[in-house]
Order: sequence, then structure tokens, then C-alpha cells
Amino acid sequence: MNRLLLVAACLLYGLSLIWSYENVEGVAGYLATYIRFFPAVYEIAGFVLIAGLASFVMPLRISKPSDVALWMLFLLWLVPSLLLTYHAGTLPASEIFKFLVAVSASFALLVLLCRGPIMKVPRISMPSLVFKVALVIPTLALSAVVVQLATRTNLDPTVNLFDLPAVYGRRLEAQQVMESGSFPLFGYALSLLGTSLAPICFIYGLIRRRILFVVLGLTGLLSVFFFDGTKSNLFLPILFAGMLVLGINRGSQFGTKLAFSLTGLVAVGGYLWVEYQFIWISSFLTRRMIMAKATTLGVYYETFRDSPVLMQDFGPMRLIGVTPTTGKANLVGQSFGAGLSEGWNGNGWSSMYADFGIGGLIIASALAAILLRLFDGTSRYAPFQLVAAMCGYVAFVWGETAITTSILTYGVLVSLLLLLQYRMEPEERRVY
Repeated sequence: MNRLLLVAACLLYGLSLIWSYENVEGVAGYLATYIRFFPAVYEIAGFVLIAGLASFVMPLRISKPSDVALWMLFLLWLVPSLLLTYHAGTLPASEIFKFLVAVSASFALLVLLCRGPIMKVPRISMPSLVFKVALVIPTLALSAVVVQLATRTNLDPTVNLFDLPAVYGRRLEAQQVMESGSFPLFGYALSLLGTSLAPICFIYGLIRRRILFVVLGLTGLLSVFFFDGTKSNLFLPILFAGMLVLGINRGSQFGTKLAFSLTGLVAVGGYLWVEYQFIWISSFLTRRMIMAKATTLGVYYETFRDSPVLMQDFGPMRLIGVTPTTGKANLVGQSFGAGLSEGWNGNGWSSMYADFGIGGLIIASALAAILLRLFDGTSRYAPFQLVAAMCGYVAFVWGETAITTSILTYGVLVSLLLLLQYRMEPEERRVY
């Protein structure tokens, strides 16, 4: 019965996405360019794939932290991709369907590779105080630097960062500040704060009920948001709090509850638009955090299906004498956006597909499985919920950027190192 409820929740979620895509986001103009009619048989096929994966592949209950990541990837990336990718690009639906079958197979491979006993990962032996100091001091210092830099530069303090055009303008301003040369390595420091230190601070504070860490994490995330307008930093506290409310402890039916919750979110956003023309929820959450992943997958497939770039745009390729070429995101922007100057970031699988073709999907799943199993290993030393929340966050990141990029630029490696030096206090050992 529990498994049937899970499948029903996933199918209902898929139906809500189709309705919202065609009646809210398309009507409001945000995705109108990417609405095409295609035979209904491909939607039915998408639901069959979703039901099959939910029935036979996905875990019913949480047993390891990586299970949270698998459910986040499945519901925020794979389900919308299986149903909405047909709208993006110009390729026949039959060709897109073959690609989506390959994507589904690569995801099933990821789930299978994450199974098995938890790995023994060597712990970095340090006093528990070191973990807290390694979180508090850099987070506080970098937040202060961001605020100071924002006041010293010409960033407009009155801009409405909840207005989409204004956000893109702020991002351009912030990028110009970071590329000016006056603040070397600031871009990496900003990324470290917004994607690793502040998120861990926030979720650690929530789990341990330490208000200082919660406030510090929020301060770091909001300072990054008001500096460069990155909406995901504003969304992360909601994401973490939502995961804890739904339950990311062992034995939780997280997938079922997440599917129903997302269905409700999509429905509420659609209702507010239809009845009151209030688009903010659908625009920020449904479109930005869910549907954009499907359109990105489609345009990456169309752009690189005949000409993978073999990671020639990857900066470290300079070390082996390869001159970096135009970035994948810019090539997609040239084909489907405003030109080379517009970057369309791919997710972990579309980006690796652009590099190595179909084989790249397998590479992405293998690399993701290695990283997730390393995170699972840290749950021997750190609270289960803390590791599970970070796994969910990593999955969220992989839905929006390349896996290779996430390791350094999005703080995946730093998060692992911080968790490996965590030492549980006596009262935590009794709970976890």
C-alpha cells in the first residue's frame, strides 16, 4: 500500500507540472517560447517511466543520507524532464524520447550504485571545537566582506531583487565588480560562503537548535543574495526547513511526502496566478526551481548531440595544454538565447552529455554515486540529518550546474571536509 501511495504521489505531481506548464508559465509569458504540441503518447510514456522508477528503483524509506539526494534529483529534475523536455528545441518527439530513456537508465544506474553498505571513510581527527570555529569565523568574516564590498562599490542599494529584470541587472553589476581585478579571488570566496559555509551553518543550527548558527547562516545567505541577486541563496533556508519538516531521518517516507508537497506547491502557485494574477510563487519556485531544468536538458541535447566538446571549456584543461574554448552555457545561449553573451547553465547530466555524448550520462551517474557514497560515509561521524540535508542540497546544486563544477565552485568538497572533522557530542550520540 505504501508503494502504491508513492507511485500515485509521483504521478499526481507529474500531472500538476503539465497543467501548470501549459496554463500558468506559458500564459504568463515566461516559457511561452518553449511550448510545442506533440503526440500525447510521449506524455503517457513519460508517466510509465516515472511509475516504473518509483515502483522498482527508488527507495521507499530513507536508510542512508544519499536517499534524500536521490529523491531530490528524481522529483526536481528527472520527473519534469520526462514530461516537459519535448517543449524545448525543435527535434522530433520520437528522438527526444530515445534520449530521455537513456537519461532514465543513467539515473537508475545512479540509484543502483548508491546501494550497499555505508563506506568506511577515514575521519579527520580534530576536537569538536574546530568544526564550530571552521564554520563561524569564515562565515562571519566573509559575510562582513560582502557587505563592505557592496557599500564600497556602485551597486544600487534600492534595486528590487524580487523583480526578474532587476535581478539580472544586479548579477551583471556584481560580475563586473568581481572581474574588475580590484578584488582577486573574491568570486571564489563569495561562492564558498553562499554554497557551503552559510548553508552548513544554517542547517546545523536548525538541527542542534543553536540560534547563533541559524542567524549566522541566514546572514551569509542573505548577504550573497543582496550582493549578486542569486535567488537560490534566498530559497535555501526554505529548502532546508522543508526537508526537516518532511522528515529526513532514518525510516522516513520522504519521497512520498516530498511528491505531495511539491504537488501542493505547484497547485497553489497556479491558483494564485489564475485567480489573482500573482505570479511570484510560480515564477520563482515552479518555473525557476523545477521547470527550467527540463528545458535546459532539451536544449543541451539538441545543441551537442552531434558535437560533444570533450571538456574543452573546462579551465583546468590548460594544465595539459588545451586552450579553453567557448563555454557550453554560452554555446547554448547562442542557439536558444540572446547570443554568446547569454549563458544557459546545464545540470550535472546535461553538462556531462555535452562533453561526452551518451557516455557522459554514465560518467555523471558514476561520479555522483562516488560523491554521495562519501557523504554517506560521513554519517558515521556526523548527525544523520545534517548529512542528509547536505546531500539534499548537493542534489539541488546538481540540478543546476555541472558535477565537476560543483566540487570546488559550489563547495561540495569543502562540505565533505567539514563533515569529516565533525565530532558528535555525548547528547548527540544518544540521538543519532
